[in-house]
Amino acid sequence: MIELMITVAVAAIFAIIALPNLRTYVLNSRRDSLIDGLVASMHYARTQAIDLNQATFLCAGTAGTSAGTPPCATAAWSSGWQVITIPASSSTPKLLTSHPLSSAGTTPSVNAVNGNVYFQFNGNGTVTIHTGGVTTETIRVCDTRGPAYARAVEINTAGFIQSSPQAGLDPTGAAITTCP
Repeated sequence: MIELMITVAVAAIFAIIALPNLRTYVLNSRRDSLIDGLVASMHYARTQAIDLNQATFLCAGTAGTSAGTPPCATAAWSSGWQVITIPASSSTPKLLTSHPLSSAGTTPSVNAVNGNVYFQFNGNGTVTIHTGGVTTETIRVCDTRGPAYARAVEINTAGFIQSSPQAGLDPTGAAITTCP
């Protein structure tokens, strides 16, 4: 009986030590997974634009497509994003992939610093950023822990895409000071 009580006490001590670390691990995994998915979608959109030699869009939101340019139906990064192209033979947008985000309170927030809600990837590999005069856009991903744990993705008009290698820093190495 004493051995069982000692075993239970040791297990309880391990649980008390492990639970805060498990929470940090889960939050980091959610944030990093979201960053990796966003970077992968950007690379996919750029590759499709080059392969198909036609405009391909990375749009905020996941409500589907709309007629016209851009073919984005909604404009909220917080609900996810989608990759859309408009085939040369048709004016009907074609959804290539969608990445919806959960509306649960544990999902990190996503925000474009300059307010861009879509990027147009061109057949020559360049990117058109649709907020007046900027050549670079940064998308930040934050969770409840604030800017010290945030990460970011940066894209420029040349089509160069990079993500921050370390929490709390943007891809250029500057500190992230605000979160959406």
